[in-house]
Amino acid sequence: MAVVVHDLEQARGALAAAAELGCAIQLRSAPGAAAYAGVGYLMALGEAAGHELLIDCGDHPGIAMAALRAGCRRLSFSGAADTAQRLREMAEQLGAVLVHETGPPDALELAPQDDAAAMVRAQLQREAGHGNKR
Repeated sequence: MAVVVHDLEQARGALAAAAELGCAIQLRSAPGAAAYAGVGYLMALGEAAGHELLIDCGDHPGIAMAALRAGCRRLSFSGAADTAQRLREMAEQLGAVLVHETGPPDALELAPQDDAAAMVRAQLQREAGHGNKR
């Protein structure tokens, strides 16, 4: 399960809830967050949480290239497919992964004020109840 987090408290809460239930989760930034929060902040957030974030660069190829130059190893891009392919090739050369997303991310999207631990716990329990554990 992927979880959109906005700050360190949410990241830690989401990871703690997943660990409590013995499930793995992926943390990611909000759609387009690299443009307004900054790649440096998002990378530092992942580092402080001890779990690398998938950094969403929206449809901005320049931001995706800046993220790669800054050392980001997991990013998403929602722009044109041909641009995504060129960015993916650059990412691979650097040992990074670029995901081309053409729609909204398949993720539990937390709002900045949400209690991440409670929401992640509830979502994981729902998925486990449906035999849909990831």
